[in-house]
Parts: sequence; structure tokens; C-alpha cells
Amino acid sequence: MDMKLYRRNCLLGAIGAALMAVGDLCLSIIPAGSEDNGLFIREAYLSGEYQLWRPAMLLVTGLIGMFFYTFGIRALHDQILPECRISRATVKYCGLGFVVSGAAFHFLIGSLSYWTAYLSPVVGREQTIKIVTDYYDRFVPTMLIVYIPIVALMLTSLIALLRNKTIMPRWSAVFHIITWQIILAGIPDIRQIMGAQPATIDYMMSQSSGNVSVLIWLMVCFFTAKKRENLLNHDTDII
Repeated sequence: MDMKLYRRNCLLGAIGAALMAVGDLCLSIIPAGSEDNGLFIREAYLSGEYQLWRPAMLLVTGLIGMFFYTFGIRALHDQILPECRISRATVKYCGLGFVVSGAAFHFLIGSLSYWTAYLSPVVGREQTIKIVTDYYDRFVPTMLIVYIPIVALMLTSLIALLRNKTIMPRWSAVFHIITWQIILAGIPDIRQIMGAQPATIDYMMSQSSGNVSVLIWLMVCFFTAKKRENLLNHDTDII
């Protein structure tokens, strides 16, 4: 295995995840309101105060981020042992589906935030909610297809890791994508169970949980590979 190429793919994939997280934060770093009840129907979206540069930033970071994500998918594919052909094929093709659809999903979310911010001062809050809800209901069910390859990709990666079928040590599962996504997405739910009011940090953590989790995992993969390569070079020098 070309470890230098593998580390490069991990690093570039992490850059892609970071860019996607920036897009997520464009949506989530807005004041939390008492009427918040979902990702789109929030007070800041419907008051017209949502800056319209944010959807553009969301789309740009989505397009560039998904390009770099392809390198991360390659790293996830290569870290599985060659004899696990089904697992490697699953990661490869599900990763391809994820990359193709990721930017489209960001564009859909960005367009929703744009229309809510733009139309609210023009046609009013109630009519805007009706328009956006109709738009959302028409397109989002079809976009849920995106989650099929994503779930297959993440589960295959985790199962291969737990079965010790990757170049990563089994203990690194504590840094895996699924582990940190559960942590980051679960904290806002725990806060609400404990009676805390919705806050901006809750939306930040839940909205960016997927991409931040990928960022953490790929950086762990990068440094683990670098450490292993340094140890091998040290042993070679001794010999």
C-alpha cells in the first residue's frame, strides 16, 4: 500500500469535510428563537434577517467540499484489507453516490433558506411558511435516497474496523464517524431532555455533526498512518 498516497487522500478528504462543515455552519449560526421547531422554519429564516450571502457560501463550499471528499472516500476504501472485496466495493460505490448527491443536497437546503429570507418581507410569514413547506415536501422525500449509500458506507467502514479488517487499530473505533456523529447529534437531545431551551450551539452541533465526524476520523487516519510510517522507517534504519 502506498502510505504516502493514503495520507494525502486522508488530508484532502479532511479538507473536503471541513468545507462542508463551513456550509453547515452557514445555516446553523443564527440566533435561536422560541418558535424554532425544525431546520428551516426558524425565526431568523422567516424574519428576513438571514443574510443572502449564506446560501451562496453554502453552495460554493458544497461543490468544492464534495470534490475533495472524493479523496477521503478513496482513503476509506484503501484502508480496508484487499481480501475484503465486498466491503471495499460497497465503500467505493456508495461513496460515489454520496459525493454525487452531497452538493445537490446542500443546494436544496440553501435554496430553502434563500426563499424563506427573501419572501417573508414580501408576502408575509404565513404565506412563506406555506410555500417553503410545499417546496420541502416535494423534494426532500426523493433526496432521502441520499442516506441509503451514506448509511451503507459508514456501517461498512465501522464493521470492517471492528472485525479488524482494516489497517487501522480496532481501538480507533472511538474516533469513527458513527461514534462522533452519535455524540454530536445526541448532545442537543440530551440538553432538551434536561430542560434546556434550544440554543444556537444545538443547531450547530446537530447540523454539522456528519461532516465534523468525517473530519475527525480522516485526521485520526492521517496521523495514525504517519506514525506507523515513522515507526517502519525507524525499524529500517536500525536494521
